Amino acid sequence: MEPIDIARLEEAVVSFYRSNSQNQAITHEWLTDAEASPQAWQFSWQLMQLGKSQEVQFFGAITLHSKLMKHWHEVPPENREELKQKILESIVRFAGGPKIVLNRLCISLGAYIVHMLGEWPGAIEEVINTFQNQRMPNVSADVQLWIMLEVLTAIPEEALVIHTSVKRVVLRAELAKRVQLVIHTVERYLKLQMNRVWDAEAYSNMNRAVKCVGTWIKNIGYTIEGCVTITAVLLEVVHKCYWPCIHAGDGCMTADENELAESCLKTMVNIIIQPDCHNYPKTAFVLIKMFLDSLSEITKTEWKRENDNEDIIVHIYMLFVSSVERHSTLLLSGITSADPELSILVHRIVQEILHCTDKPGIYPVEESCSTMALAFWYMLQDEVFAMSNDEQKHKCWEYIKPLYAHLTRILVRKSEQPDEKSLAKWSSDDLECFRCYRQDISDTFMYCYDVLNDYILEILAAMLDEAIADLQRHPTHWTKLEACIYSFQSVAEHFGGEEKRQIPRLMRVLAEIPYEKLNVKLLGTALETMGSYCNWLMENPAYIPPAINLLVRGLNSSMSAQATLGLKELCRDCQLQLKPYADPLLNACHASLNTGRMKNSDSVRLMFSIGKLMSLLRPEEIPKYLDIIVSPCFEELQAICQADSKTPAARIRTIFRLNMISTLFSSLNTDVDEQATDQPIVQPVLLVMQRTMPIFKRIAEMWVEEIDVLEAACSAMKHAITNLRSSFQPMLQDLCLFIVASFQTRCCAPTLEISKTAIVMFFKDEGCKPLMQQLLREFIQHSFKLFESTPEQNFSNISDTMETFFGCLTQIIKKIPQVLEDKTLAYDRLVFYAQRGMTLPESGAIRNSIQFLTHFVMQSRNHAHVTEVVLATGEQTLYTAMMCVGYLTPRSQVDKFADILLAMNRKYAAEMAVWMKSLMATPNFPTQLITDADKTRYTALIIKEKVNKRLLQQHLSEMAIKTRGLTEKFQ
Repeated sequence: MEPIDIARLEEAVVSFYRSNSQNQAITHEWLTDAEASPQAWQFSWQLMQLGKSQEVQFFGAITLHSKLMKHWHEVPPENREELKQKILESIVRFAGGPKIVLNRLCISLGAYIVHMLGEWPGAIEEVINTFQNQRMPNVSADVQLWIMLEVLTAIPEEALVIHTSVKRVVLRAELAKRVQLVIHTVERYLKLQMNRVWDAEAYSNMNRAVKCVGTWIKNIGYTIEGCVTITAVLLEVVHKCYWPCIHAGDGCMTADENELAESCLKTMVNIIIQPDCHNYPKTAFVLIKMFLDSLSEITKTEWKRENDNEDIIVHIYMLFVSSVERHSTLLLSGITSADPELSILVHRIVQEILHCTDKPGIYPVEESCSTMALAFWYMLQDEVFAMSNDEQKHKCWEYIKPLYAHLTRILVRKSEQPDEKSLAKWSSDDLECFRCYRQDISDTFMYCYDVLNDYILEILAAMLDEAIADLQRHPTHWTKLEACIYSFQSVAEHFGGEEKRQIPRLMRVLAEIPYEKLNVKLLGTALETMGSYCNWLMENPAYIPPAINLLVRGLNSSMSAQATLGLKELCRDCQLQLKPYADPLLNACHASLNTGRMKNSDSVRLMFSIGKLMSLLRPEEIPKYLDIIVSPCFEELQAICQADSKTPAARIRTIFRLNMISTLFSSLNTDVDEQATDQPIVQPVLLVMQRTMPIFKRIAEMWVEEIDVLEAACSAMKHAITNLRSSFQPMLQDLCLFIVASFQTRCCAPTLEISKTAIVMFFKDEGCKPLMQQLLREFIQHSFKLFESTPEQNFSNISDTMETFFGCLTQIIKKIPQVLEDKTLAYDRLVFYAQRGMTLPESGAIRNSIQFLTHFVMQSRNHAHVTEVVLATGEQTLYTAMMCVGYLTPRSQVDKFADILLAMNRKYAAEMAVWMKSLMATPNFPTQLITDADKTRYTALIIKEKVNKRLLQQHLSEMAIKTRGLTEKFQ
């Protein structure tokens, strides 16, 4: 980089901080280059001179920090003491502000200390002595304390990110020796504050001190046996933040009190969840008991709806939940143990988490705690059922059964929706958050079932009776009933047709509810629940008529989405049982479509049910419904094609109609009744396709540039193929003509996909084989035309097509290896373009190109002409792969290349050894950043590995780090 002019640099900094985002991007690139240059060691100090603007001073400070973090190797050993003095002098100079500059200088000193731990072992002690004993003239005691805490907090954070030749594990071990000193320093400071009145500065510094401890424990760690005293102090701080405002104030904590209390609670979480803390169960017991003794009274006081101090309660419950999740073994031993103290502790902590789950109010508007407890209930039953000792498992199971019965009742209440009156204070984000929360509750009901089995239905049935009684007393109280029905829906998958007590009762309730008098959400949940019990309905067909009545009612309501989903499940699971009702149901579906009130997505979904129902009709009845339901789709498509209308509205309607047809094709299949006559029946889908193939061809020509339209058209035919399978053969010739015509216009992913589907399904049929061989040639030939016409630098523009092409070819080779018997295919060009695909930056193209080459190599020894291709191209394939590993491919994708290397090593071991040694002997290959010794070592490791993919991936990942010069960063 050319010498940097300070005036220009200052101008660029000011411009960066005061300009719009477009100009910022250009300036940012230049400033980043300047920041990385060796000259930055000099100009960073110049920019921090007094009198400069705050933006310029700040950029000088972050430049200094960046250099210390990433370019320490540029500092000669003899200059390091001078650098320390300059940092300390700058800290003194900026002690009066601006704080953002002072903060960055403190972080810089932290980075310097981490680098110098070996040469300056007493650094942390000196920092503490200097600032704690107020040895900085003209700097206030509060500011000196602030500086000390900022520096101490920065040290463990910088140790994780700085570029250094010292291994991280060595750094952590060195810092671990200083954790006790830091904790004791903070302890002493906090204890001194306990009998003082706290002002804003005191809150700020105490918060900083608590966070400092949390940072050291989180990043470096410290035995929990040494954390008992600091925990007691932190609990005392929480008390002093909370109780004065409750006893003497307005009952609402200030922002400063909240922030300090939360920091204390987060730090205690860091203490109790340390990786090795389960090795100290006695100390964990002591700490958890301290938490409960100190904090339970607070949770009891705040156990109410819309309390003012919700934030502190969230963090207290987070501490309780984190404690038991981390110490689940202690929890289970408390259940099975004869130790009364441990049993009492376990009971107390579980009750606290139960209370957390049962927090009054609706999440997330009236309370925000209950969601964090849900993961605990999964963990508890999972740990119990994973116990190896059957006697202890049974004892734990008996202990948790009443807990989960109580939990089930709580969850039903917590899943209640807000009523009409309270919705005004709910935002769209709140509603989405509640939807996700209800889904989590639904999952938790499943865990309750795992513990309670069929007994859960008795609990839900009792609550259902209560909700109905409540609705009869208060006709507008629909939320309880809706929550009960939702709960039944959540456990539906566990119950088959043999359940004859509670589910029939539920079905009668669903059929009898006066939905027209109640909130429409109740109908929506009822429709979803009916769909969930379709497996049960299949074995209890007497309940199908009321189910149909409910679902048809839903089709003509604002809950048509739920109705179409429920009807789809009913038609899929109970298709044969619906035969007596097919005619009226089809008429109802047709009437709903004709209203025009349904959303496009609901109309598309309804076509699945229509296809299933039409499949049940006698052959002579089907054309009538094709005319009244399907013909309008093609008539509209025909009209759009004739008008040659390419407007956005026409595009949307085309996709909509094609999706309707596609869904019908996926479900309309008259081969459903095994007891039907053996007389061959022409599939209705074939009749439709024969009449409408010209429309499909016209759509492909007209919308050639619109990939989503082509996808919809190809999807319709793909569904027809996969649904009808061998019955589709009469249309195969027409399909191939459509595909080739589409290829001639444009080679794109949807056409490639449908070609693959046809080839995989029909290639093995001797009558279809010649046609499929020709289709495969067209498939490859038109793809080659696209690749050849694309400039090399623009291959990323067609990476999605390359991804699909090689993905389809891989599937074809895997499922029909005999396609490789064809000697006319240009295998060498396939390999060439796969090599090209490996070099692209897009992950999909990389993955599928590698997978194609891998399967191609694995199959090659079965065909002499393919073996010759691999031998002729193998060295180039290996060269490309190693070049990608070395520098071309994003490092996150490097492990994918293990597949092709393993395949070559299994099938061409001798040749690969020669190729590999020859390539790696090339100077500066793959880059000049890897030593010859490392190249020799990795060559041996790669050649040696023929089986263990995970180990080979590890070797490639390590090699990529070395070839890219990232060794220091990943030590």
